[in-house]
This record gives sequence, structure tokens and C-alpha cells, in this order.
Amino acid sequence: MIRTRLTAFATFAAVLLTASLALGAKGILHLKVIDAATKAPLAARMHLTNPRGNRQRIPGVPNLDDHFAFIGELHLELAPGRYTFVVETGPEYKNRSGYFELKSGDEDSNTLEMHRYVDMAKDGWWSGDLYVAREERDLETLMLSEDLHVAVNHTWDNKQNAYAGQPIEDPLATFAGNHAWWKLGGRDERAGGRMLIINANSPLAVQSAKPEYPATLSYLKELNGQEKVHRAVDAAAWDLPLWIAHDVVDSVVIAGPELEMKGGSRKIPPGSRPPDRLLFPGVQGNARWAQQIYFHLLNCGLRIPPSAASGSGTSNNPPGYNRVYVHLDGEFSYDAWWRELAAGRVVVSNGPLIRPVVEDKMPGDVFTAPAGQTLEIDIALNLGTRGTISYLEVIKNGKVEEEVSLVDYAKNQGHMPKLHFEESGWFCIRAVEELPETYRFGLTGPYYVQIGDQPRISKASAKFFYDWVFERAGAIDLTDSEQRDEVLEMHRQARNFWRDIYQKANAP
Repeated sequence: MIRTRLTAFATFAAVLLTASLALGAKGILHLKVIDAATKAPLAARMHLTNPRGNRQRIPGVPNLDDHFAFIGELHLELAPGRYTFVVETGPEYKNRSGYFELKSGDEDSNTLEMHRYVDMAKDGWWSGDLYVAREERDLETLMLSEDLHVAVNHTWDNKQNAYAGQPIEDPLATFAGNHAWWKLGGRDERAGGRMLIINANSPLAVQSAKPEYPATLSYLKELNGQEKVHRAVDAAAWDLPLWIAHDVVDSVVIAGPELEMKGGSRKIPPGSRPPDRLLFPGVQGNARWAQQIYFHLLNCGLRIPPSAASGSGTSNNPPGYNRVYVHLDGEFSYDAWWRELAAGRVVVSNGPLIRPVVEDKMPGDVFTAPAGQTLEIDIALNLGTRGTISYLEVIKNGKVEEEVSLVDYAKNQGHMPKLHFEESGWFCIRAVEELPETYRFGLTGPYYVQIGDQPRISKASAKFFYDWVFERAGAIDLTDSEQRDEVLEMHRQARNFWRDIYQKANAP
């Protein structure tokens, strides 16, 4: 007998199974997973716990930590006993959870119907993950099981290069019509923090690099002329102000591998500036710190989109646990997805699924008005979640302007209080699930407001990065004087960049 339930929706379903064939000491369960509406087979991720309370690994399918993935059908040959499970098919379907019992010699069959509660792609929102590190043979199964349309598989870093001496004619793999993954993703991850390199024609030769030398900027020169390259950096990377100043950042990762499905955001990314634990405590601390840093960048008048990376394979996250949805006006294509990410048409999420409706504009767009006029902006959103959203927020210029309960959200038919601007700035929308064991949120990319000719630049935010550059430069650990001078010169240029922004500041 197998018993299942739809988690977070309080719906129970019990299916009686008939034992048919004795097969020695073990029992067999033939499990199928299908879409409840279309009856089509689905790929899925399963968390299976054996009678001893331990995770159950399954041979022949991709396993990681306490879960494994499969497509459509799975034959489980297991020792007798009671097993508990959770089955997921990405964040846009309701979970199924429950238990089944096998006796010696049992052979049973069961079909799980998965109910989709939101279809982001139908509304033009396509999911992606900028950092996966899994076996290539497993990528299609993993992406389908997580309903993930774009993935970057990391095959090189500072320790290894899986394609050394092996030329790749086409590093882009596509399948199922609207899924694509890049084979040559990689990262430089040293004392200055983590930079993800995506869509480069070949890996960077960073395997022999020392913690501080050569600088990441030196290696990036190899990418000159490669127009499709995307460089994503951790928000708290020590060299973030340096890389921003040298214009080598295409997106800022605000939900990275250290934001985990289990354990929240307790871990600090390598080479990162740690937060003040009095201001950013607990399992939410590092994630909120990353967002706060990103808001400081926007307050400096910089227009850089946020992004997300699960780090699956180097973390225990499944692919797409931290994901970025990108809005496309037309059909899906890999190139269009990256182009619109760069334009800021994004929503970052590891939980709540936001589809913003902000007049006729998308995240990344600009509201404009002549000097002296006031803008009133109507904000609405469609919202889907498997969990319980604690609150919705409108964030204006880095501070919470409005906080709305789910009750008020429903009363107002998905509309938030109107937002007023008398000067230039920016805003975004955030949904938060407050959980004791982890941190889940959804955040739209910023919308920008330009009133008159002057952007809004915060003195406090500019000084935040100006001081950061000095702190980082003072910690450079190089004994070779020529190498040290070379690296410090890069930081001097960054210091001048942030000094200039500070001098242009027109807001507190």
C-alpha cells in the first residue's frame, strides 16, 4: 500500500496496490509520475527515506545528497519496510509526499499525478540557473526534473579543467524544443571572491593562479571580442567594487550556492565580505546581506540585473533551487534568454513565484517624467507559491516602502499601494517566506525611475563602496613588490571610480 498527500495543500489520496509476484527478500515498486492535466510522463526529483530513517540512494539515476532524479518511470527494488517520500517536479507543481510499505516478494505499481499550479513559461517567464556542476550525461534528466529551461554546467575552475586539450565544436546543447545548457561554464574563485564565466568560447587558464595573482581582471582580457560572454559575480565578493569599477559585471548573484535548500544561508561564499551579524543574524543573514549590497549598487545609479545560481554538485542544492526567470516576448531561444537577462527582465526566486504587472513595463524598464513632475505608479502582481508567504514588500531606493499582507493583497485583487516618485530612483517587489530552517524569497529585477536629467545617487551607498575598496586593498597579500603594485593599481582606479560617484551624489 502507498499513501500520498499533496504538501501545503492539505489534500490526501490513498492508492491500494496489489502484491503479485514473489521476488525473494526484496520488494519492487513500479512508480510512474505524470502531469495530472495532460497525463504526459514527467521527470521528477524524489527524496526517499528508508525504514531506518536514512536517505535511500537509487542506482542508475542521478543521486545527490538526500535526493535523486528520474524521467517518467522508476523501478524501486528495496528491502522490506516502510518508506517515506517527497516527489517534486520543479517549483511550479504541487509536491506529493507520503509513504509506502513493501513486504518480501511484493511487486506493486503506482502512478503519481502532479498538479501544476502556475505556468511561468506560458506567461513568458523562462527559468535558468547560472551554476550547475553535475555529470553531463545527467543534465537533461536534471533539468527536466526541475522544470529548468537554461543551465550552465561548470566544467572548469581554479582546480581543474575537464576539457583541457579537448576542443569543443559546439558548447551549446539543446533538447525538447525549449531547453538549453552550456557545456563550458566555469569560475574564478579566489581571495577576491567568485566570478562565474558563461558563454565563453573556451575555459580560462586559471588553474595555476595564486590566491591574489594574477588578478581576475588579467584573465578576463582573454574574453575581449566575445560579445556573448556573461560575467556574474557574488554580491558579497571582496572584489565586487573593483569589478564594477572596471565594467566587467553583467549580473550580480543575490541567491548563490550558499543559500541552501537545507540550512538557509549560514555559509559564507569564498572570498566574501562577511556581514555584521547584529544586523544580519540567523539563517536569513547572508541572503539579506547580499540583497542589501545589491541595493547599494542600485542606489549609486548603476543599472545591473540580479541573477541566481544553485551550485548543484558543489552544494547539495538540486539544479534550479536558486533560479532566475527571464521574460521573453516571443518564443524561447538561448540567445534571447541571455539578452533579456542583461536587459534586466528578471525575477529571482528560490520559493515564491512572482509575475509582476506594473502598468505596461517589465523589470529593467524605465519610467520617465520631466523635471518637477511626480510619478504615480500602479503595482500589481500575480503570485504563486507552494509555501506560506509571510509578506509582500515594495522596496524603494533600498528601503521597504510598503509591506502588504496576503489578506490585503487578496482584498485588492493583487494590487499593491500606489508608489509615488518626486525624484529619480528605483523600486522592486519582494515576497518572503519566513521559515525557521531556511530563507525563501522572490524578488523582481529593479524598475527604474528617471525624473528630469539627473539620476539619483546616494552618498551613503557611494561611500559604502569607496570604503570597501580601501579595506580590500589593505588586505592584499602579495610579497612580490611588482605583483603587488600591479594589483594595487587596479584598486586605485576603482577608488577613483567610486570617488567620482560620491562627488556626483545628490541624495543622502
